[in-house]
Amino acid sequence: MISNIDTSRQARSIDVLIFDGVNLLDVSGPVQAFRATVMHGRPKYDIRYVTLDGSPVQAICGLRMVPDGDLLSSRDRDDLLIPGGEGVNALLQNQILCERIADHLDTRPTGRIISICSGALVLAAAGVLDGLEATTHWSRQADTRNYANVSWDLDRIFVSNEQIFTSAGVTTGIDLALSIIRADCGSAVALAVARELVVQLRRTGGQSQYARHLAAQFTQDDALTQLIERVVAEPHHNWTLDVLADTVGMNPRTLTRRFKRDLEESPAQFVERVRVDHARDLLTDKLPLKQVAHLSGFGDLQRMRRAFKRRFGIHMSDYINVFGH
Repeated sequence: MISNIDTSRQARSIDVLIFDGVNLLDVSGPVQAFRATVMHGRPKYDIRYVTLDGSPVQAICGLRMVPDGDLLSSRDRDDLLIPGGEGVNALLQNQILCERIADHLDTRPTGRIISICSGALVLAAAGVLDGLEATTHWSRQADTRNYANVSWDLDRIFVSNEQIFTSAGVTTGIDLALSIIRADCGSAVALAVARELVVQLRRTGGQSQYARHLAAQFTQDDALTQLIERVVAEPHHNWTLDVLADTVGMNPRTLTRRFKRDLEESPAQFVERVRVDHARDLLTDKLPLKQVAHLSGFGDLQRMRRAFKRRFGIHMSDYINVFGH
């Protein structure tokens, strides 16, 4: 759950750490969302850019950035946002920064720490993610093994832990920002921001950052593309292997071979993944489980439970307790 901010205050202050090798989209995406919350001429968030020592830095894209101040001397800000990028690797060894991050919540009872993409690794190095669930960009899976005390779930686009937030990065930084804005300022403001940015308001933290069905956009097989799009649009359909093959005019063996080639999974595995992702979204709407099973194409509750167990290694009831709301 995300705790609401003190609405009696004019704006909540956020320091955004920028550094050499920062991913500009990890910065600009969530910051633009927070900036767009201006209502009646008053901003909901006061954004400031800081570097470790107040010196200018250069993003991966080559853009030079001049900060508003330095992080280490800043002690009066509510929240701290750590983006990702290639420069994160150097930050992991900065003991002063890690101590500053670890100290942030100790000195701010209502403070928050927000990480975008590989910025979560900096939080892990600082020890603030110990014992918590977290996510980061899928390409950093090998790096997460250096922090065994963190419960990493790289199949999620963002994770909220009351005062500490992690996201998969890039566009998911906007998803996380919208989630925070919705809790802080209400659904109307969050919807206005989503419309301003022309993005979805509800891409939930439980959604998969892998989005396997997006492979339809990259395969050169037009028949397979159309089939994938149909399955994603109609997960409730009776998608047996024979039905899938008949839909595109292939025999089951040929279809299976092409799925393996382009998606690296069987047709049945793909269909189950699509249905599980659909069910995860429906669970956030608190629908009856039998209705979720029907709408997502599982047919009965037992099949859906077995699919969740295969995908996540936990019982569905445990999944709902953690992510269902």
